[in-house]
Amino acid sequence: MNDSSFLLEMKEIVKLFPGVRALDGVDFNLKSGEVHILLGENGAGKSTLMKILAGAYTPTSGEVFIEGKQIKQFSPIAAQKLGIGIIYQEFNLVPYLSVAENIFLDHMPMKHGFMVDSKKMHLEAKKVLQSMNMNVDTHALASEIPVAQQQMVEVAKALTHNLKVLIMDEPTSSLSSREIEHLFETIRRLKAKGIGIIYISHRLQEIPEIGDRITILRDGQFVDNRMVKDMGTQEMIRLMVGREIKDLYKRDYNPCGELMLKVDNLSSKKSGLKDVSIEVHKGEIVGLAGLVGAGRTELVRAIFHVDSFEKGQIIFKGKKLEKCLNPTEVIDCGISLIPEDRKSQGLSLALTVKENVVMASLDKLYPNKKISEEKEKEVVSNYVKELGISTPSINQHVKNLSGGNQQKVVLAKWLCTKADLIIFDEPTRGIDVGAKGEIYSFMNSLAANGKAIIMISSELPEIIGMSDRVYVMRDGKMINSIDRKDATQELILSYAMEGGREGADNE
Repeated sequence: MNDSSFLLEMKEIVKLFPGVRALDGVDFNLKSGEVHILLGENGAGKSTLMKILAGAYTPTSGEVFIEGKQIKQFSPIAAQKLGIGIIYQEFNLVPYLSVAENIFLDHMPMKHGFMVDSKKMHLEAKKVLQSMNMNVDTHALASEIPVAQQQMVEVAKALTHNLKVLIMDEPTSSLSSREIEHLFETIRRLKAKGIGIIYISHRLQEIPEIGDRITILRDGQFVDNRMVKDMGTQEMIRLMVGREIKDLYKRDYNPCGELMLKVDNLSSKKSGLKDVSIEVHKGEIVGLAGLVGAGRTELVRAIFHVDSFEKGQIIFKGKKLEKCLNPTEVIDCGISLIPEDRKSQGLSLALTVKENVVMASLDKLYPNKKISEEKEKEVVSNYVKELGISTPSINQHVKNLSGGNQQKVVLAKWLCTKADLIIFDEPTRGIDVGAKGEIYSFMNSLAANGKAIIMISSELPEIIGMSDRVYVMRDGKMINSIDRKDATQELILSYAMEGGREGADNE
């Protein structure tokens, strides 16, 4: 019998895919008005378990109960009717519809039996947003509002369905610290209404602030369940990965070599860049810090010639990169960009590991235009081994890999180009602490071997732990450069949030 004191109970859940046992007898439960943290490395089974709860998957075996009643039918519609809502890491808003239309997408209020009651729809949308202390224009297109507001619209969508359980998958991965606090306030209000929240995050520092209980999965199996207050960060990490992780930001600080990249007074009206200048040397990791919207991604996209610029110059290995170059030509020069959004910009999810790894290097691999399957297999297999990519085969489709392994495939793709300058835009966003350590170790070895690296990160411990120098941006401008020995979270934030003077000398 199930325990009726739980709002939700999942018992002995097993999920089999061809050749993979994704979940192996997992137990999970949730109380009303509780934030239950679900932790585990990428590939631990968290997403599979939540997709079963949301009706996207049917369990191979096991039982699921909501308010003491067993769920017999698994489908997104059935889950929605039971009051289960899920906010995926990649939002499901329709960009060309309004906020109100997205909130009521599948149950728009009608009049005369066949016409959408637009007035009522916008009124009700405003009510649900106001209940969350959100002031959002319900007539604005979903694509026109900030990411933080898009997330609130996702929550509002769920609230219009008599919500009982809300699943939040990496909800803070694209938010600033101010937006995160706003989200936490919303979560606390939902808790007060008795809604149970399942919260998935790799940002371990958030857990004590928002979580009540914690369940840890590893390799598709249940590991532990405790109160958050009884578990420290190092214990969480040990249980997640099955080992101690020390010296996460391990760096070999070698003397920097010759100047590799010089950007002088780069400006772009379209992307908001204003006279930005930076330098990157051989063997150096340069961090780009700043709040969301500071212009960091816009800068590296201009360097990579994805976006145009009107003023300034980019000099790479002593040669000026002309404005008219395209990204393919920039790749040929020896620059690579690992983008922030690996799924939509860094990978072709429908292709295999092998096809993704070689796609940017075909001209270099086959200068005579003669394809060799054996050569491709050898090259890709070497990167899989070197980077520790967990995949059954190099012919596995990338969409079936965990987030951390997808990120390693993106890295392999750009390493295959033999680039001299590698730009990492949020390299560890949405991946677990074990995979983060592997990425950091590999970045360190790249720098030690003379590669020049630019790293954008919104995680200040990552910026401070990995960078030789930190440039701080704000409102499209370069505010200051800080040497690693002087870099602190307080100093970086003071420049990023208008507390520091532009171009001020480091103390």
